[in-house]
Amino acid sequence: MDSTTRIGIADDDAFTRASLNFIVHLEPKLRVVAEDKNGSEAVAMVKKHRPDIVLMGTRLPDINGIEATRIIFSKFPDTKVIVLTMHTDQTYSYTALEAGACHFLAKDCGIIHQGTHKPQNW
Repeated sequence: MDSTTRIGIADDDAFTRASLNFIVHLEPKLRVVAEDKNGSEAVAMVKKHRPDIVLMGTRLPDINGIEATRIIFSKFPDTKVIVLTMHTDQTYSYTALEAGACHFLAKDCGIIHQGTHKPQNW
């Protein structure tokens, strides 16, 4: 049985995607299976690649990260979403968690809140 955790990355910024990809590749038990730059591509990526976890930016073109999280959570509840953002407002984090995110991470200060949809083996 493959114990590799499959990661999808969705962020509008190419540098952020590349940085996350680099960080993920430092851990041998993690593997990036796809990267996308907008919300509709993120949803399609989950449908096609079935990652275990999606690292989701919030400022995505067409469908924002919160709405993409809501869609992914409703259609693919086994895929966990970690929302990454510059917003540190608690109301914003609660909105992400209510959409189905398992974690909300501020890009500049770490974990702010943890949701109830915690990935297994974490």
